[in-house]
Amino acid sequence: MTLFWWRRGGVGLGLVWLAACQPQPTAQHPALARVVPRAQVLADLTLFQRVKEAAHAGIYKYRTRAQMDSAFAAARAQATDSMTVTDVYRLVVRVTDFEGSLHNDTFLPAAVRAEMRAAPAFFPYPVKLIAGQLVLNAARAPVPLGAAIASINGIPARRLVRELGRYYTTDGLNTTGKTVGLAANFPEYYRLEYGPAAAFAVRYTLPTGPDTLTRTLPAVPYRAYQQAFDTRHSKPFDNAFFAGAPRKYTFRLLPGRPAAVLTVNTFDIGEEGTAGHKRYEAFLDSCFGLLRRSPAITDLLVDVRANGGGDDNNDMLTFSYLAPAPFRENKGSTVGFRRVPYRRYLSFEKDTAERAAAVREKEDELRTDFAVGPDGQPHQTAQSNPVFQPRANRFRGRLYLLISPRVASAGSMFAAMVRGRTAAVVIGEETMGGYYGHTGHGELEYTLPNTGIRTSFYWVDLQQDVPRRARQPFGRGVLPDYLVAQSRADFLANRDPQRACALWLLAAKAAGAR
Repeated sequence: MTLFWWRRGGVGLGLVWLAACQPQPTAQHPALARVVPRAQVLADLTLFQRVKEAAHAGIYKYRTRAQMDSAFAAARAQATDSMTVTDVYRLVVRVTDFEGSLHNDTFLPAAVRAEMRAAPAFFPYPVKLIAGQLVLNAARAPVPLGAAIASINGIPARRLVRELGRYYTTDGLNTTGKTVGLAANFPEYYRLEYGPAAAFAVRYTLPTGPDTLTRTLPAVPYRAYQQAFDTRHSKPFDNAFFAGAPRKYTFRLLPGRPAAVLTVNTFDIGEEGTAGHKRYEAFLDSCFGLLRRSPAITDLLVDVRANGGGDDNNDMLTFSYLAPAPFRENKGSTVGFRRVPYRRYLSFEKDTAERAAAVREKEDELRTDFAVGPDGQPHQTAQSNPVFQPRANRFRGRLYLLISPRVASAGSMFAAMVRGRTAAVVIGEETMGGYYGHTGHGELEYTLPNTGIRTSFYWVDLQQDVPRRARQPFGRGVLPDYLVAQSRADFLANRDPQRACALWLLAAKAAGAR
């Protein structure tokens, strides 16, 4: 089973969803301009609801059945006879986001997305949310680097952040994680939500003064935006959030300090028993063996800020070198079905043996790892949820953990274990992955037949083996002890205030211990 997650693409109940202007069918854009009859829209939305109710165990994790029923009904109420596939996509996205699982994803048909991306209709430069402000993240642009955007085409920045954030799902009620999606995909989200634009009137203020200025930027094809994103100003600071770090994990001693830094940028290393997992285990054993033989090293800083998840059981393996007592991965987990439902709509190019093999694999896993409980639902068995023992050479000194909104899935599960089961000092920003649990393990993807929209989710609802904490509300990510984020000055200088805070705390603790 895998916990890896990477994004390829909350609705208020009673909210009126505005339909974007409809493009006229053209020979150049047949997929993008295709109008879907209302009856077909309703059929797809009904199937979408039935699939989620039957297959997604976490559908009512953060919302009640009545709330979800209302969200699905609100989507159906927007159906008309003049909707394109992208119009329907917006309805599905809103329900999906409202449900609240970072493993939820919604995909346009490939032909629709290709036509959309080819047209010069996108905002040309990357942006980033810094200290609550939407700022331009390009050094070479008509609008200066770090300019705080007040509005685009008359839409206030706060509304842009709220409405476009729906396209990037997070666990529960978390909002910090949405800033990761906005930083990477703002132009695509804007195009999906508000339709194509030939130009963008940007109202903004400069870091050096209060005056509001305006500049109109011409729209570009998506590939031009991607080039701008690849050369964004913040790349030295946040490249590991989006492109993967040069090294998946590193360890080093801090010169002149009684401290070491373990950085784990991903758990996408290989599942238990693979060569990658064994190499990682040998790496950890070497690092913590060195710490055990070096009593002068009293402090360990663990940095997982770029960790968006990975393979079993790399998160539990890592925690075993920090854990003060035995632990499990989960308090328990449940599945919403005994046999994979609506299998004819599973996303496969053809109804072949590949589909049957995928279904068989999932149902074999159900029989092996789950047993039907008194409530009629499959629950994880004790055999598939083993007790992990702390390693003999586990670290016993002062522990510090760096977290960020990018931390998700197995990454946030690890962070939650450190937060809940050790005395670690946690520094940074709230993770997008939940503290108390998430829906993970094994992806299911369905295609809605009339629109070709694909919806995917993971199918096991997990309650992580962490204690209740008064300062950890349900529905939120792992919360830090020290909330530290970049200021606009930090952003402009590409400074790392979280690491600076951790080093300051290390020094202060070391001085106090002398």
